[in-house]
Amino acid sequence: MKLRKKLVHTAATGASLAAYLYSQNTRFQTTHYRIPIHQLAVENVGIKVAQLSDLHFPYIKINQNKLIQKLVQEQPDLIFLTGDQMDAAEPERWYELHTFLKRVSAIAPSYAIMGNHDHVNPNNEAIYQGTGVTFLNNQAESITLPDRLPLLIMGVSEPSFVAKRKAKNLIKKVYVRPEWQEQTKLLLAHRPELFEKYQADAEKAPDLTFSGHAHGGQVRIKGIGGLFAPGQGRLPKHTAGVFSLASDTHKKLVVSRGLGPSHFPLRVNNRPELVIVTLVRE
Repeated sequence: MKLRKKLVHTAATGASLAAYLYSQNTRFQTTHYRIPIHQLAVENVGIKVAQLSDLHFPYIKINQNKLIQKLVQEQPDLIFLTGDQMDAAEPERWYELHTFLKRVSAIAPSYAIMGNHDHVNPNNEAIYQGTGVTFLNNQAESITLPDRLPLLIMGVSEPSFVAKRKAKNLIKKVYVRPEWQEQTKLLLAHRPELFEKYQADAEKAPDLTFSGHAHGGQVRIKGIGGLFAPGQGRLPKHTAGVFSLASDTHKKLVVSRGLGPSHFPLRVNNRPELVIVTLVRE
């Protein structure tokens, strides 16, 4: 009898653990931030940005229909895809992402950049053609939403190995017209650990940077945060949440935990995340 109870208890514990891990890796949650922007125009207060990061198609495990439904419900003004839309392991399956991007861009103006996985994908141009998503590769675009003042949206490409370590200015290649320089600047940049290098040029320095890449540190512990992130190593600093630049606290960084899996097989205490940012006056 005791053995039977022990076996039942063990089975129940195993089933609970399996259900927990399944939920952690397949059910996304939505995180809302209200981020103050220095000198934000009154007309642009309340602009809402949805951030989708690290989808890793075709390995994405969350329910795509539910994600689209949630985006429709949130009614964002802009949608940013901050890299690693594709997984480098199967670049030939890009058509699955292509179909998804069409659904995203039908909701709101959408912008995307490369991550380290996208960088090695030979189908990058084909992925975005005809989807309605604007692909920014070291480029900037000024956009005026209905009843708003212009915003500047910038996107940097995945930096080279040398640039990540030696270059001081990772926004150097982005051309910003003189008449755009006073606009609120939003930057899509995949790697959060390079936050300071996106701020090197005072005339182009973004007010708010959107990043991913860290996958939330993979395993998160309360009071500690993530345990490991590529490019940051153990106990990384930038894995999720909102950060301020040490030298200028007006400059902000928001880091998404991402929506897809990494090569590490499991998320623990670290569900996939849809980020919704609302711009407010500082």
